[in-house]
Amino acid sequence: MKHRRKLLSNSASMLVNRVVQSVATFVLSASISRFLGADELGRYLLAFSFYYIFVGIASHGLKNLMIRMIAQGAESTRNESFYLLNCTILQLIISILGYICLLAIVTILPYEPGTKLTCYIIGAAVIPFSLSNMTEAFFQSQERMHLIATANVPVYVSRILAMIAAMQQGYGVNTIALLFVVSETLIFLIQWVLLTREMQMDWRLDPSFMVAKFKSAASFFAIDSLGIVNAKLEFLILSVAGSELLVGLYGGIIQLMQPFLIMTDSLMQAAYPGMVKSVQEGTDKQRKIAQSMVGILLSIALPTCVGFFFFGGDLLQFVYGDERFRDAAIILTVYSFSRVLASFNRPFGFVLMANGLERINMREGSVTMAVKALFGFFLVPRYQLAGAVSVALLVSVSTFLQFLFALRRLFSINFLEVFYYPGLICALMIPIFVGLQRLNPGFMIVLTVSTLIYFIIVGLLGVYALGGPRYVWSKVANRSSG
Repeated sequence: MKHRRKLLSNSASMLVNRVVQSVATFVLSASISRFLGADELGRYLLAFSFYYIFVGIASHGLKNLMIRMIAQGAESTRNESFYLLNCTILQLIISILGYICLLAIVTILPYEPGTKLTCYIIGAAVIPFSLSNMTEAFFQSQERMHLIATANVPVYVSRILAMIAAMQQGYGVNTIALLFVVSETLIFLIQWVLLTREMQMDWRLDPSFMVAKFKSAASFFAIDSLGIVNAKLEFLILSVAGSELLVGLYGGIIQLMQPFLIMTDSLMQAAYPGMVKSVQEGTDKQRKIAQSMVGILLSIALPTCVGFFFFGGDLLQFVYGDERFRDAAIILTVYSFSRVLASFNRPFGFVLMANGLERINMREGSVTMAVKALFGFFLVPRYQLAGAVSVALLVSVSTFLQFLFALRRLFSINFLEVFYYPGLICALMIPIFVGLQRLNPGFMIVLTVSTLIYFIIVGLLGVYALGGPRYVWSKVANRSSG
């Protein structure tokens, strides 16, 4: 029971940390666009992309190694403060080298001086964030994730408030970048104090230990680097072949998908233990769980995609305030189809991992990287924003086909069964969207009414799927009386 409570507490802490971080990122993107314009949003997102790539390459590999090593009890052979100090120093060296590489690459690329300066400033956050990854590795391995949320969440909230206040006072994107670096430094200092307040520090440095751990983490660095560069490749190609405005428009579109990504990750993390257990129960059980997860995600993704078709332009202008975002409405609609495919890809990927076939996931990552590079450098320079969204769709289709082919050795998917309820929801929502579009009562009313009707439809179909109102009511009454 104690273990279960700790598991729930840690899971809740990580979820709160993730949600607050994602919401803060979304609010910041919308605020930059509203106060400073789409061009400045593009400059910030481009700089953040470089930061994201280099902080991931420089820190995630060593963090993953440390979590595994400490959780397995490696710190029992040495004082844990020895591990903390030496791993932090090693991470400091790696992150400084990573920042130097960032400076060199940004300097070489043909960006405007203002854009380069923003990249330089935000890139400096590679160092404090990498260091906080070491403290978080200890918190996670010790199953004290609540301390991560304790350190991060107040800073996230304070940071977004300070950034909005700065923009209201007329400060530009470079000030926002500087506040970002300061806040990441503050997070590291808070985490360090929380971790070491009850720790007797051992200040011995061991260079041979650092070299050994760096070599041990080499495979982690390679795996993480592939996925991280893959995630931001379109931004880099678009920034070189296009402009800061196009990066801002594309980044704004992707930010609107954050709620779907959070729900997808939360749902799959919750379902993964059941998937692992179902391996022992046969392929039919696995198929039912996989189809259930796909159906739930499709019930969100498909109506959202249809809603973007009717009101994508209104939504973009409402969120970002810049009239130029309206021109990206069709791009938003097309990009949302990749989320429909993601409704299959995420559950399929987890099913493969549950069956010990993660090598297929690694192969998929390599193929995805090749597809992005091959088609990205061909389509994006020629078709700009349309080329970038085309690459995203090609990648989603490639992943879907690879996973679908791999799943054939386990079970087959009944697509009619999977699409039944999501398709029915869309069929019922389309007349609502058409009516609201003709009435044109204002976007807030459109958003409120369509969301309310969506939940009513989903609720009624859910009751029907469970056996009808009488059956559900009898179950509720029996549980209440019991």
